[in-house]
Amino acid sequence: MGFNISGLAINKNYEKEFDLLQKELGWNLEKQSEIDFETASSNWTEDSICNVYFTDKGTLMFIGMDMCTESFPLKNDNTLTFALSETSMAFNINYCENGVEKRSIMEINDERMTDEGEKLEVEEKSEDTSEIIWNQIEKVIGKRFWDIESDEKAVRYVFKKAQIEKPLTAEVKVNSQSITNEQKTDSKKWWQIWK
Repeated sequence: MGFNISGLAINKNYEKEFDLLQKELGWNLEKQSEIDFETASSNWTEDSICNVYFTDKGTLMFIGMDMCTESFPLKNDNTLTFALSETSMAFNINYCENGVEKRSIMEINDERMTDEGEKLEVEEKSEDTSEIIWNQIEKVIGKRFWDIESDEKAVRYVFKKAQIEKPLTAEVKVNSQSITNEQKTDSKKWWQIWK
């Protein structure tokens, strides 16, 4: 089946300043419960959920794919917004340093629709776009994704109200209809193929 995950990685542990992080992101979250990392990182996070895992040096938040089409720049931190769908062979990366977007990649079925900014250091040792995502997550949070134990503690939050609404303009079925040139240039439209 493959991995289908999306979220935001930050190069700072916000466990003790989570309210500040919410304010900077413009989010309104309510804590639900402690969960394990396996649950936090499971496929297809619902739009209303935000699962959070903290490393010594970072924060990893799993959120719905619809929220991961654009970057979440933070003035004093490095952030990686990512969406990885191995099922659809669709990948999105937005990397920012101190509030400035440095790299943006959007790829569907081995075709790069967006390829902007300076190449990341991890791109030199990554064979494909999914590897770029895994390697950049490690670089940002200071821990290799695959080294996180499935039973490690994470926290489930829910959004108190809709945070970002991205209406779909038309239905596009994965692998049964190619996207048009117009859709390639409109990041809000290309995202439809993930559904």
